[in-house]
Amino acid sequence: MARTAKVATNRKPAGGASKIKPADFVSALARGIEVLRLFSEHQPQVTTSEVAEHTGLSRAAARRFLLTLTELGYLSNHQESFRPLPKMLELGYSYLSTWNFREIVQPYLEEVVQELAENCSFAVLDGPDVVYLSRAEARRIVQSITISVGTRVPAAVSALGRVLLAHLPPEELDRLLNPDLLKPVTPRTITDPLLFSQRLAKVREQGYAIVEGEFEEGLISVAVPVFDADGNAVAAINVGTPMTRANAEQVLEQFLPTIQRAAQNISRAFAIRSRNINDELVVRLGFQDG
Repeated sequence: MARTAKVATNRKPAGGASKIKPADFVSALARGIEVLRLFSEHQPQVTTSEVAEHTGLSRAAARRFLLTLTELGYLSNHQESFRPLPKMLELGYSYLSTWNFREIVQPYLEEVVQELAENCSFAVLDGPDVVYLSRAEARRIVQSITISVGTRVPAAVSALGRVLLAHLPPEELDRLLNPDLLKPVTPRTITDPLLFSQRLAKVREQGYAIVEGEFEEGLISVAVPVFDADGNAVAAINVGTPMTRANAEQVLEQFLPTIQRAAQNISRAFAIRSRNINDELVVRLGFQDG
């Protein structure tokens, strides 16, 4: 496991020169942000003692920050162990909108639609659901359920959700695997936890998920993951079609290679964009510890 560096709460621009007056600097806000920055892939939960150790806050102050963030809906508190909640995504939305991730994703989705004449969507996992963030539509009817940007569907019954669940760390997946996650939507929905776990293991091994009639009767969908620069599955794209137009064998032969190429292109674009943004931040902010 990677070592978690101690977070410096008194970061200043390079050279020690501050761009604002000391009286204008809100220390409480800065410390609250530093608390949020402690969460990562390697540290998905924190205790009061850990926050105090990594930020330099007293235990009492650290606990007040954690309880305030919990009261505001950004953290959960289970036996004094604090985890981030989906509401924390709201803090990153402005960042996403500034670099227009949909401008990166949308052209590749539209290429898929042009080649396959079927709808193509891009979504992320949010707890037990997947949330659609971008979508390109064909001009023919694919499903009766209306899907648009912002739509949430149960992750367990969708190919998009299943391919993302398959890439979760085991402890996160165990938290989500409960009767609520495996509620039946159609007669074909998998509700047995053991069988579902076996399907997820197969999805992770083969690199794609295919779902037949579990989200909507008569609909078949295939999805593949989109990775960030560190190799984490951060999103997924899919194509769905009525089972009267294609069976599983045809979907894998005709659709899967196309969305795999699109996912690879999006992953590559995300990695390049991420590096550019990080380089730009270093140049603009010139932050150093100390």
